[in-house]
Amino acid sequence: MSSTQTQLQGKLLKFIRDRQYEQGERLFSEREFAEKFSTTRAAVREAITALEALRIIERRKHSGIYLRDLNADASIDALVLEVNAGIHQSSEQIESAIELRGVLEIGAIRHAAVRRSESDLELLSQILDASENKLLEGDDIRAEDVNFHKAIVGSTGNTLLVRVVNWFYEFSNERRKQYFSDYNFSLISHSEHQQIFEALRQGDPEACAASMRNHLLHTSKVWSVILKNPENRGKS
Repeated sequence: MSSTQTQLQGKLLKFIRDRQYEQGERLFSEREFAEKFSTTRAAVREAITALEALRIIERRKHSGIYLRDLNADASIDALVLEVNAGIHQSSEQIESAIELRGVLEIGAIRHAAVRRSESDLELLSQILDASENKLLEGDDIRAEDVNFHKAIVGSTGNTLLVRVVNWFYEFSNERRKQYFSDYNFSLISHSEHQQIFEALRQGDPEACAASMRNHLLHTSKVWSVILKNPENRGKS
């Protein structure tokens, strides 16, 4: 799919969000969308098909295009499209994403503790070394943080879980930029990563879960403070 087509999908979704359409409400026709965004009906038709696949809208024969229940029906991939389109994430969405992360990663590391191989540990060690070098240079470790957490999930051998976690990190990309803009959070994350790695090296599922829970709890507390500050909400 071309970047132009992806951008058009984002524009349509942002227009729908900004107009505050209600569930079940009839949207513009293909012709009206084409005129609104100065493009062809063929391009709009393709974008509408993609939004329909994401369960954002539905086409009713001889009737038109209608909005579905975005909270109950829409695919999780629709959230990534929203972020890429610059659609503001609500505090509730961010809090739900943080909660989801805990469910995924605490459960994952329990499995990783008994399934990880020596090559998995070597990869994690290399990522920690790369983090150390970044910190010595005064840089943030946002990329290394993603690699560290993905490597842990990868060591479970559960490819479906890997795909879900990949989605989460794409969805949270902009939010993570804000978090790691504070160098101190890179220092804290690296220290906690080292504790997680040691628990994983020892192969203790409960120690691993406890270290991951502590790590995610710190992140949750930071975001709780950020979300209480009105000046920061628009940046999330």
